[in-house]
Order: sequence, then C-alpha cells, then structure tokens
Amino acid sequence: MTAVPTTRTRSYFLAGLMQGARPGAELADQGYRGALRELITRRDPQAVVHDPIEILTGWFANDEAEIRAAHAALADQSVIHRDTLPEPVLRLIEGFHHLTGLAAESDVCVAWLPGREPSMGTAAEMQRAYLAGRTVVAITEMRQTLAILACSTVIVPNLEAFADWLEMGGESL
Repeated sequence: MTAVPTTRTRSYFLAGLMQGARPGAELADQGYRGALRELITRRDPQAVVHDPIEILTGWFANDEAEIRAAHAALADQSVIHRDTLPEPVLRLIEGFHHLTGLAAESDVCVAWLPGREPSMGTAAEMQRAYLAGRTVVAITEMRQTLAILACSTVIVPNLEAFADWLEMGGESL
C-alpha cells in the first residue's frame, strides 16, 4: 500500500492597524482585511484565516455597548491602575491576550502597517508570533523601524508584493 501525500493546512493571522494613534474606540479603515483574505485564499483555498475583528465581534457582540462605555470612561482618568479597571475592560484585555496567543499559534502572521502609523497591538501580535517561531510578514513601508525589523521574517512594501510572496510559496515553515 502506498502512502497518500497530505498537504498541511496553513493558518494565517491577520494582524494590522485597528486603533493605531486614534483616540478612544475610533478605528482605522479595516477594508484591508478582506483584501488580505482574498489574496491568501486565492493562493491557498484551504487556508484558515483568523481575523481579529471577526473574532472580537463574535466574542463581544452581546457586550459591545458595555465594553465601549467602560473603555471610553478611561479617557477621564489621569492615572489608571490595572487592579481598578472595570470588568468589561478586563474582558477586552483578556480578549487581546487571547488574540496575541492565536497569532503565536498561527503558521503565518500577516501584519498590515500602512503609511507611518504605529500600531502597538500589531507589534504585540508580531512579537508573540516571531518568538513562537512563526513566519511574520510585515506589509509596510517602515523598513527602518526596529520593532518591525526585529519581529518580521519578511517585509514587503504593499499588497502586490505580498501577493507575489504568496505566489512564490511564502517562507518555508
């Protein structure tokens, strides 16, 4: 009997700019997520794509108003102590830690960092994935930012270059 070759399903985590330098709950345009998913699944139809926006929406759909209100109230505090944070914010923080863990468990962490806007959440996801030995692809023009250099396996400048990277098979895992 001959062995049937199997192909391993790759998983991708879509890290990227959400809040960036914006105040409160104001989000950057999230349209890039659909573009990334489309590029990934065109190249790898069996890919598992983890999108933090979809995941957070699923987790917190019933509590969104409560979480937003508790998060917004932080703007009025001059000093914030972790042990006094309201429970809805603690749930949001727990969700953030779960997401960075998922980035570390995924085969590829794709980090979307347009322009020159920093994203601390993306940096945390990239670092967790990099330290776990995963492939981290940064899509950015920030080629001299130390955190990006330190936590990326490959840096490409735009979606077209990312598509080319995918077509060439990506990094060996």
